[in-house]
Amino acid sequence: MFYRRQYALVSLLLLMMFTAGLPGQTIVSTSPEDRRAVLEEFGGMYCVYCPHGHQIIEDLSETLADDLVLINYQSGPYAVPIGNDPDLGNDYSAALQDLCQLSGYPAATVNRHVFPGLEQNIPGTTALGRANWGAAIDDILQESAPVNIAAEANLNISTRQLELYIEYYYTADVDVESNRLNVAILQNNVQAPQHGGDQGNYYLHQHLFREFITGQWGHIISNTSAGTFGSLTYNLTLPEYYRDIWVDPVNIELAIFIGEGEQEILNGIQVEPELSSSFASDANLIAIQAPDDICGSALQASAHFRNDGNLPLESCVINYGINGGSTDSFTWEGHLEPLEEVIIDLPAMPVFGGGSAQDFFVELIDPNNTPDPSTYNNRREHHFTVAPTTSINYFELAIRTDDFGYEL
Repeated sequence: MFYRRQYALVSLLLLMMFTAGLPGQTIVSTSPEDRRAVLEEFGGMYCVYCPHGHQIIEDLSETLADDLVLINYQSGPYAVPIGNDPDLGNDYSAALQDLCQLSGYPAATVNRHVFPGLEQNIPGTTALGRANWGAAIDDILQESAPVNIAAEANLNISTRQLELYIEYYYTADVDVESNRLNVAILQNNVQAPQHGGDQGNYYLHQHLFREFITGQWGHIISNTSAGTFGSLTYNLTLPEYYRDIWVDPVNIELAIFIGEGEQEILNGIQVEPELSSSFASDANLIAIQAPDDICGSALQASAHFRNDGNLPLESCVINYGINGGSTDSFTWEGHLEPLEEVIIDLPAMPVFGGGSAQDFFVELIDPNNTPDPSTYNNRREHHFTVAPTTSINYFELAIRTDDFGYEL
């Protein structure tokens, strides 16, 4: 077993809950703890100021560490893919966006709490502009949490089987009819465009929300009095893809939080699963890096791959080429320990036809001279266009703004 370095339908096989007495308590603390901040960000790949928001979040995370739980929703008009851009969206964030009543991007909520005077737009709503995220987090961290949460997770990167065990314990009464426990699946280091802010095609999207395995509004907790203990176990299979984004188990993390109904998050935690692999030799093609537009006769690309086996990866065959055009292959040799990655430059590939759209593919086969047992992560394609010649000497520029167009 090794450890992490740094809608799709899931099969929920088992869900158990116990609330009678403390004998089952093993990992959750029964002593009062401070509240953690849960920041839910809304933005998109065309949002100009989202990279600045991401930098703010990164700085806060470096300072606050486990006191901060982060969720990044690709949501709203700036998240709608154009052309061949991938769909990073989901089926849940639209309702949450409506709930917080944001008026621009990026926006965020902190524990879905109302901070008078800090609202992004409408008084009494939970959406916050990026300038106020830090102040809101500071306020939340000063409060005690009425409920503690702890969790353990195991994820087999070969089979995408996730086992999650959660415990919670109420250290104080919560005077509402019921609470809701939410479990969000997130993915880090998703290589995708971030055109807003001119960050290019290989921006690393962090804490990208994929789905709630507990549904839109969470699992109901009916007993919220002091001394209540509960535990839940989930066994599920992660899908191969969430919309256009393939699931990389090595970069999966979980955000778990309990709230009062749909609002007011009482506490939360972020969990990275312990990773294991069932396969001895498994080459995983993470991404193809290549330009989207070619103004020449050849495409220069790179292959980014990782060893997902439990033995060192010392060789694999790399097939590459253009669908309907030239293809070639060679044998890569090196040494990658489990979960180690490498980026290699591929030989230039001739392109054909000016003004045409083409697909470049890369495929990894025969890791360590054995058949690859996990085929879904072996082949990727990259869509590109060969620039046409033209006699036109002008262009038109269309600008789309949010409610803060004066910021442009």
